[in-house]
Amino acid sequence: MYRLLLLIPLFILSCSNSPVLPPSTGAVNEVLIVMDDHLWQGPSGDSLRHYLSADVKGIAWSEPQFNIVQIPLTSYSRIFQTHRNTIVIQAGDLSKVAMSAPPQAQNQWLAVVEYDNKSHLPILLGQYAPIFSDRILEEERKRFKANKRFKPVQQIDDLFGLTLSIPEKYTNVLDTNRFVWYQYSPKELETIQGILVYELPSEIYFGYHALMAARDSLLQAYVPGPTAGSYMTTEYLHYDPYVTTHQQGYVVKGLWRLENAFMGGPFITYFIKDSVRQKTLAIEGFLFNPGENKRNLLQEMEWVIADFKTEQ
Repeated sequence: MYRLLLLIPLFILSCSNSPVLPPSTGAVNEVLIVMDDHLWQGPSGDSLRHYLSADVKGIAWSEPQFNIVQIPLTSYSRIFQTHRNTIVIQAGDLSKVAMSAPPQAQNQWLAVVEYDNKSHLPILLGQYAPIFSDRILEEERKRFKANKRFKPVQQIDDLFGLTLSIPEKYTNVLDTNRFVWYQYSPKELETIQGILVYELPSEIYFGYHALMAARDSLLQAYVPGPTAGSYMTTEYLHYDPYVTTHQQGYVVKGLWRLENAFMGGPFITYFIKDSVRQKTLAIEGFLFNPGENKRNLLQEMEWVIADFKTEQ
């Protein structure tokens, strides 16, 4: 049995015997690290920080993947035991990692790490920290999906052969046979969350540079700015887009700006090679919220657009 259970036996026992757990606490993308201060301030803490506090890709300034809260084991009182994302690190008879420890709150992700030799702990945490990161992100995605109302967009299916559901709060801004635009822009906030779905010329080479050039051409044609002659384009001067791949193409994270105007922000584009329909498609999310942190809203938009399915 985990030492965690021995530290607070009455609380956990009561939770494990109860069919109803208390609500989880803590902010989105916040992780509670329960480990003694001398470990956190040394190589073991460095192993966790290297992954959990790494900068988010596609944002021009530094925002960490997670906000970390660290407390020592002696401070792990009942008020902390319901945190939504928790990693407990403590001494044990054997070195082991459990990511299926009994939760102490609803929708909680809880990992327990035990070590028999603290000199081996940095290596153990270095091996598991990227797994922790992936698991926490997946749990946050599930929570987001469970707490939002989505609507399937038949128009996108009809035009592009893509199945995509978007949050109900988004409304249609532009509707053409080649380019559609949905947006959420609350009146009380200086925020714009946009989703673009469009078809690129099928004859272009399916490579990063050709795709981005075609994208910028379409953005110039279909996404005007607030003043005459202004339009959306990619910002290359101050930030090089970050490029990865997915099963059907590329994922590009970078910055957009308005040509001949003063607006900009981050974007995420999924380029898709639809071999069945012989189409080259893109699904894109862009964000404008000046002076505010971007990570959480950008992450939510990626969870939405990454959930597409092509017709088989």
